[in-house]
Amino acid sequence: MKMHLVAALLVAPLCACATGPGGTWATPTGTGATVVAAVETPVYFAFKAPVCLLRTPALIPSTIASAIVPFSKSKEGSGGDYFTNNAVADCGPPYMVTPAQVSNEP
Repeated sequence: MKMHLVAALLVAPLCACATGPGGTWATPTGTGATVVAAVETPVYFAFKAPVCLLRTPALIPSTIASAIVPFSKSKEGSGGDYFTNNAVADCGPPYMVTPAQVSNEP
């Protein structure tokens, strides 16, 4: 298969239901949201684990730098707070996608 055809087949499902009529997000509700959440959870975890494992050690140089010269207006803090806040954001909960995150309607 040609590379551009493979790329189109992989990207098309991501773009298919981006927005509904009137510019609203086309997201399922009820049982549909549960099914979508169940399908998205393995994909979410597949991306969350490498981000946690690769980005957390990459924070060490900036943590050391911010401990020496503190950031002035960072909402993540400086030094150890910077490392902790970013590590929790990358490696902390949620660990699964819930139907409430999928659906934007009550």
